[in-house]
Amino acid sequence: MGSYVERNLQKEEHVVLVAKTHWAVLIPHILLMFVLVGFLTIWIPLIAFFTTELGFTNKKLIGKVGLIATKSVDSPLNKINNVSVSSGLWGKIFNYGTLHITTSSGAYLFVGVANAEQFKASLMAQVDQFDEDRIKKQATELANAMNK
Repeated sequence: MGSYVERNLQKEEHVVLVAKTHWAVLIPHILLMFVLVGFLTIWIPLIAFFTTELGFTNKKLIGKVGLIATKSVDSPLNKINNVSVSSGLWGKIFNYGTLHITTSSGAYLFVGVANAEQFKASLMAQVDQFDEDRIKKQATELANAMNK
């Protein structure tokens, strides 16, 4: 059985890019484990690390966060309103960040995404490509209808 992103593909869809959670988000909790407090605090980020999936296809954005209480996104690319990235000092050093994605149906937060800036740039390029393809398809259909 494939990943969440792969299991939710539709007809004529293919995965363009899949994001991964960066391992560096676990560092503070691992360090706290040595003080015993971290042993109690590491479970939530560890579960998020293994259960967070985010990717996009040539047609839509697909993602999920959580094990028991989950939040998922399945949005067509033309419904994405905004994508922003925030990262602190550790994020800059280890090249990860938090993706803030706003769609027409809601806002989604993906914490600790590896290469978040690259994911954002690739997603926005795919959104532009999706719009171009959609416009070309409409123009072709209109031209075919006029020729009949």
